[in-house]
Amino acid sequence: MVQHKTLKLTAFLVASTLSSMSYGAGFAVAEQSVTGLGRAFAGSAAVADDASTIFFNPAGLTYLSNSELAAGLHVINPNSDFRNDGSTMPPDFLGAGGVEISGNGDDGGKLAAVPNLYYAHRLNDRMVAGIGINAPFGLVTEYDDDWVGRYHAIKSEMMTVNINPSFAFKANDKLSLGFGINLQYVDVELTKAVDFGGACAATAGALIAAGDFGNPLLPVAGNCATPQAFDGKNKLTADDWSWGYNLGLIYQATDATRIALAYRSKISHHLTGDGTFEVPNDSDVQTVAGAIGLTDASITGDIDLPESASFALHHQVNDQWAVMADASWTRWSRFQELAISSPDPTNKLNGSVPEKWENNMRYGLGLTYAHNNAWTFRAGVAYDESPISDKYRTARIAGEDRKWVALGASYKYSDNIMIDAGYTHIFVSDPSLEDESNHDDLGKSYTLSGDYDASVDILAVQMRWLFL
Repeated sequence: MVQHKTLKLTAFLVASTLSSMSYGAGFAVAEQSVTGLGRAFAGSAAVADDASTIFFNPAGLTYLSNSELAAGLHVINPNSDFRNDGSTMPPDFLGAGGVEISGNGDDGGKLAAVPNLYYAHRLNDRMVAGIGINAPFGLVTEYDDDWVGRYHAIKSEMMTVNINPSFAFKANDKLSLGFGINLQYVDVELTKAVDFGGACAATAGALIAAGDFGNPLLPVAGNCATPQAFDGKNKLTADDWSWGYNLGLIYQATDATRIALAYRSKISHHLTGDGTFEVPNDSDVQTVAGAIGLTDASITGDIDLPESASFALHHQVNDQWAVMADASWTRWSRFQELAISSPDPTNKLNGSVPEKWENNMRYGLGLTYAHNNAWTFRAGVAYDESPISDKYRTARIAGEDRKWVALGASYKYSDNIMIDAGYTHIFVSDPSLEDESNHDDLGKSYTLSGDYDASVDILAVQMRWLFL
């Protein structure tokens, strides 16, 4: 029986890490190959177009005729317009009824650039070594400071840098094997607004309900007990280095058909960082913030970035046409809970949020057409399941199922220079949101209610230098 390890993220993940801008399902970044983008990454574990096979299946290095250097850049433009539908504050600040949160909807998606670099060096007829530098997880989203969901999320930024030395060899004329080591750095920043006026009101209300009328904090909290009038900000940062591995094989079943299996391991990170509060310049607010634990602290936690596996086929129909397909699995079920830990158990940075993600599948189908010695064209479609259920969707990760449509081309500029380009449009099923996961300091929830109009456009270019 598979055991789901609870993910204990630091503050980095306090309200779900990466948002609607995630490029693949969850917060995985699929954009690791420009040639692959042109066919929606269909069959990537079996295709071995270029040195980017280091990421998808290192065994594919044995299919490269020459040593080569490939440098690519993906420009990703996500759109995720949020339409508010009655988002409210807690209904019991000093006994008042639920009040709508001020502010409008917003598009949290921001233009992002994802680079990757690969080098493959043929050692002899059977062995090839290589190294890749890429970003397998990450995103950037940033809403306006005054948007209606500011108490859930403003900025979410996650960056990974993955250094992937690899080696491949032909075990025999039909079977190629490959493996790689992944040295991975993660850096995260999350911000959100803090309703210090609401915290004052909640503190005063709790003291009154407890009959603690002599508490000196009561009049201080009463002076600033105006929800949404004293907004501040919470900033959470954390980083870590860790490592994992990837394995692959390709079996040449016939002269025209090859079958591939590839696996990328989980990578366990122990994140350390800081949680800070930007408190409004009001003495009463500052007194209440200090008294109830809204104070700066160091933070720690653990996250397992999930393992994945892919089964792929590549079939050369004739000299010009080839078709490819794959089915890929990611173990997102590791992502069950977000938890923050700080040395002081009374600090309000401590806490957890349920995520309850599920394993997901991705299916792709593509084709390649070699028009002549100079031009090659690609096309592909894919279906990418979301690991996020409606119940646990958040403003930071407003993911849904997505459908990919892709086109690409390669041009042989000279004997040793290739230029590749690709374009993909991703249709995202409109995510709905009813998020009560963001709590104020005394355990009450703000409700962010609405839906997103979401899509993603990706344009990528690459240059390859072949060492003949």
